[in-house]
Amino acid sequence: MSNSFTDRQLIEVSISQLEDITHPQYTVIVGISSDGTTFKIDIGRVCYTNREEDSGRFRHKLEHYITGRVDKSTLSIERIEWLKTYLEEILQKGWRDETVRSRLHRLRSFFNFCDFKGSKPLTLNNLVSNYKYYQIHLYQRSHLSGKKSLNAVTLYAKLDTARNFIKTAFGLSDTEMLKIIPIHRYTKYSRADRESSLDDFRKYIQTCIAHFNDFSDAILDNIYPVPITMPNSLDNDYYWDSTHNSGVKKLTNCFSSKGEPLPFDDIKSVLSDYYDNEEYQKTFYQNTLIKHRNQWINEKLDNKKSYAYNLCVHCFYYIYLAFTAANVQPTLDLKISDLNLENLGLSTFAEKHKYRAGRQIEFTASPQLKRYLIKFLRLREWVEGLGLNENCREYLFVRIGEHRKLKRFSRESTSSTTKNSNLFNGVKKVSARDIRNLCAEYFIKHSKGNLSLVARKMNNSLTTVAKSYTSIDLESQAIEMNQYHEKISTQILRSNRTNQQFISIKTSREYHTEKIPAGSCSNLSDHIPVKAKGFNNEAPSPSCATFESCLFCEFFAVHIDFEDIHKLLSLKEALLKSSEIRNDSEHRLIVIEPSLYRIDEIINIVQEKDSRVIELVNDAKQKINMQIYNEYWNKHIDFLTIASQSNGKGLSL
Repeated sequence: MSNSFTDRQLIEVSISQLEDITHPQYTVIVGISSDGTTFKIDIGRVCYTNREEDSGRFRHKLEHYITGRVDKSTLSIERIEWLKTYLEEILQKGWRDETVRSRLHRLRSFFNFCDFKGSKPLTLNNLVSNYKYYQIHLYQRSHLSGKKSLNAVTLYAKLDTARNFIKTAFGLSDTEMLKIIPIHRYTKYSRADRESSLDDFRKYIQTCIAHFNDFSDAILDNIYPVPITMPNSLDNDYYWDSTHNSGVKKLTNCFSSKGEPLPFDDIKSVLSDYYDNEEYQKTFYQNTLIKHRNQWINEKLDNKKSYAYNLCVHCFYYIYLAFTAANVQPTLDLKISDLNLENLGLSTFAEKHKYRAGRQIEFTASPQLKRYLIKFLRLREWVEGLGLNENCREYLFVRIGEHRKLKRFSRESTSSTTKNSNLFNGVKKVSARDIRNLCAEYFIKHSKGNLSLVARKMNNSLTTVAKSYTSIDLESQAIEMNQYHEKISTQILRSNRTNQQFISIKTSREYHTEKIPAGSCSNLSDHIPVKAKGFNNEAPSPSCATFESCLFCEFFAVHIDFEDIHKLLSLKEALLKSSEIRNDSEHRLIVIEPSLYRIDEIINIVQEKDSRVIELVNDAKQKINMQIYNEYWNKHIDFLTIASQSNGKGLSL
């Protein structure tokens, strides 16, 4: 360590109480996490080009943050101005404290790379040069495996933060910024991609409902051992007696009609299924059915009740998300005072601010949620009556933490509760993000593609829903793809048209559009999809939930670029693959050919509008010949190929 490293004056700036930042080099940002704990970020140290590489450390988790030391002679006037401008910009956006924290941590990571692996930049050109090396460094990490690897989301977030810092610090316009640093785009990650199906979703929520009812009743009615319903089992008489995997046992005929344990001699034959030795049987009987039961009944709170309550919070959290399709953070920010139970099932029963969108959002749900919510509020009354140390009484979701202290329930709390329990054995866990996507899929299916209704339910814009929440799991898509083709006209080629003329197509030069898997869409307002002029009643009706039908829609458009041409030719390959697997010449002639004809027609139209498209088409065809497809349709082709290989006779859907 250099002898020139010393401590420096610090100025703590609270995110919730914004002040003018006059000396950013001394600034430590202070905020509150979602669980109520305080965090501090020593961001001012990046103004010094020579400093300790470790940006901060904890000697103990209960001790205060220890700032890093710096070489005061290396203080950069340029960086002071950069950081001052950037902090003033982001602290005025009204972001949540945790959002600000993540941005500043990523910014500090960028400057750590610049100063410890780069050239310690002090000018715009040097900063841009370091950014490019930083981009290469992150790309390399994205191809690693293990702890040092980066996923597509993290890679994008780090580069986006560094790029926005440069743009803000130097007051550059979007056009000026594009000239020096292109926007990094990631295509492999989609908010609609997921690993869970609607069936996984149904099973997981049913299990959460069962355990929520079991454990909340046990707490409120003082019942122990806790009678539970096990997933994937039709048997009754299962009981929970601890937080360990061995805690679930089937104790048939071990209790009286009043729920009291029978004498040991009457039930030792049942216990012999778990313990061969009679001494072990007696130990279990004395501990679980006598000692632990008495503790549960007579003590207000013990470790078992703490776990049971936290499990109820965990389960109700997912139940709440399933019934409301709400975003995670606005849900965690809910306070009891926000709720109006009289409106639940009828209209908006709660409102909250969504910081990322910068607006108020509404909570709506079916009446079924009301009875679960009422029971959960009874649990909240129970936990408040325990007199625990807490500073988050007003929030709906709180858990019992260490040292008998109430803490706000957070995203990180969802895994720790069930990690050492077999209560969810055989049930696939569905993430909060997947729940929201699956809810969107459910709404789309049951509204027959009414995206405006889905947008209202999801508290999103129509564009966001169309872009991020209209995909479904691959198997369902493959099935629906064939069902869609079965509904196409019973006549071939041009029989679904009013005349023999080409049906025109919109391009991105004529209209403002959004990208979709089949090309682009010019329907940016709340309009119902309609058939393009020229198609008759025999043509398929466009639906935003079925991207193949977009080919026949009035709002369908094409960007004159490689991406959209590649999408169309990849879709064509998926249709051909489906036809090949089915191996039915009549089906191909009647069902597949109209779509193939429409794709060829679209390609010909855009080639006539712009001769440069011929080169794009040739490039796209070359990619198709190399089996390099558009990512969206590549998933379908892979699924159809695997399904074909698995049944050996082709896919029959």
